[in-house]
Amino acid sequence: MATVHKPSLIEKIAEKLRLIPNLHQPQESPIPRLTEPGKLSSYPPPEKWDGWVEYEAKSGFRREKKEYMIVPTNCFNCEAGCGLLSYIDKETMEVRKFEGNPYHPGSRGRNCAKGPATINQIKDPDRILRPLKRVGKRGEGKWKEVSWDEVLDDIAGRLRKAIQEKRNNEIAYHVGRPGHEGYVDRVLQAWGVDGHNSHTNICSAGARFGYAIWQG
Repeated sequence: MATVHKPSLIEKIAEKLRLIPNLHQPQESPIPRLTEPGKLSSYPPPEKWDGWVEYEAKSGFRREKKEYMIVPTNCFNCEAGCGLLSYIDKETMEVRKFEGNPYHPGSRGRNCAKGPATINQIKDPDRILRPLKRVGKRGEGKWKEVSWDEVLDDIAGRLRKAIQEKRNNEIAYHVGRPGHEGYVDRVLQAWGVDGHNSHTNICSAGARFGYAIWQG
């Protein structure tokens, strides 16, 4: 049976501002007013990834729509490397969120909390986006921004000079979790350098050693 709700003064003001739906309309249920008919789906189908539209969560009852471009990527917050879907706002071309990728052969969309939390890393106000070179004494915290070409030429020159002067034991390469350790380790060995180090040395070194023996 249809009912008519009599809005309060506050509700009338909210209606005018389009903060809530029109409460004056007779209706059987609030459900048809708040939702649209359609097939329930857990993930956007791949054929719609280039123009996926969904409601903006922060818009509330205003029901503002956002159009996203969905790009598959991987999580690097642990060695598992689970699949992620990055939602890129087509208006600003910025990543807005991450969700699991159901088409990834390993994780199949079943990610832990670290995957979607990747958005906190790329939005971190303290994230370093460009190379910085120390200009003061160590520990003073004085830096200047330099170009990628400048820093790469500087590092390459130092490496070349050390190898030419037979100071290979003074070269060390330390990384976090880039995913290319096997390749870089072979390059360093070709240079006669035994200075590859990463967080894996104190984390999953045993497993990585087993992978290398098993898989080659």
